[in-house]
Amino acid sequence: MLVSQVPALKEFWYIVAYSADITTKPARVRLLGDDYVIWRGRKGLVGAALDECPHRGSRLSQGWVENGDIVCPYHGWSFDPTGACTRIPQNDDDKPIPPRARALSVLVQEKYGFVWVCPGMPRANIPELPEAEDPSYTVIFEILETWNASAPRIIDNALDVSHVAWTHKNTIGDSSAPKMNNMVVTREGHHLTSRVTYRARVTDALRKNIGLEGEYTERVTNSELIQPFVFRDRMEYENGVNHVLMKVATPIDDENTLFCQFIARNDDPDAEKQAGIVALDRQIQDEDLNLLQSIRPEFPLEIQTEMHTRTDRMTVEYRRILAELASESSMVPPDRVWATPFLQAVRSDVQAAR
Repeated sequence: MLVSQVPALKEFWYIVAYSADITTKPARVRLLGDDYVIWRGRKGLVGAALDECPHRGSRLSQGWVENGDIVCPYHGWSFDPTGACTRIPQNDDDKPIPPRARALSVLVQEKYGFVWVCPGMPRANIPELPEAEDPSYTVIFEILETWNASAPRIIDNALDVSHVAWTHKNTIGDSSAPKMNNMVVTREGHHLTSRVTYRARVTDALRKNIGLEGEYTERVTNSELIQPFVFRDRMEYENGVNHVLMKVATPIDDENTLFCQFIARNDDPDAEKQAGIVALDRQIQDEDLNLLQSIRPEFPLEIQTEMHTRTDRMTVEYRRILAELASESSMVPPDRVWATPFLQAVRSDVQAAR
């Protein structure tokens, strides 16, 4: 499976930028193989649309924002955040703007300090992170960068706890204790959860970042697949510290992903401790990336294609979930096929031509 082969993936929310980075200067982002433009318009609201002017196809991201509307650099047409054309300079002032003169807008929202985009009709809300709104937790933004790895591979890696002992043996893993204990996996629809315990070495970094003592700790991991490319994990430590991890893998295309990671901690870490937490998590993610970027982007959905063990239950269920989403494309009702603003516009053009 490649992400471009699964239309259902357009029906979820994805992080495309930090909110603070979106200004009145248009920004170009890429999602599931399509280019979009995002900008901050009237009253500070963010707009998002396909990065293509409906007039002659120029890139709106090369334009500018004027009175909250994005202006096409080719002929000066202006569009508001809903996609409606607000000005055609070449027209007489008394001539109405044609209703079909619209940029192909997409759904966009801001939450947790990020800009989220859904290119289709969302089947779920933006994923919840209760700790981000809990005053007893501190949110720390860690990573937002492009990885040369496919989104399914990145989330599969996150769900796979058993790799920690080996891939992360130089940071938080312990290859002398690779066993996963008390694993419980549950599934409801496309939502997955698991709880597992395993032994981890207490490194100098963990002593500083978590406040642990001794040589080893029994880490409790509560993993959750919220949406196909959204992962949440709450790691519980014996001293009461909770390290909540959120990963969003925004598929740029089949081979590249905008990887986002941010965390929430309940131990009120000061600036020095936060810097140490970020540094360790950066090292851990670099270990993952080193492996993931060398794995082919095609993601196997047939369970028989690979070998599995009992500790792979979470990732086996993930394959089944993606297989179900992939199979929907062959039985989508007509109204669902034309769900995205872009395809709705295409349908209107087809019907008008008949």
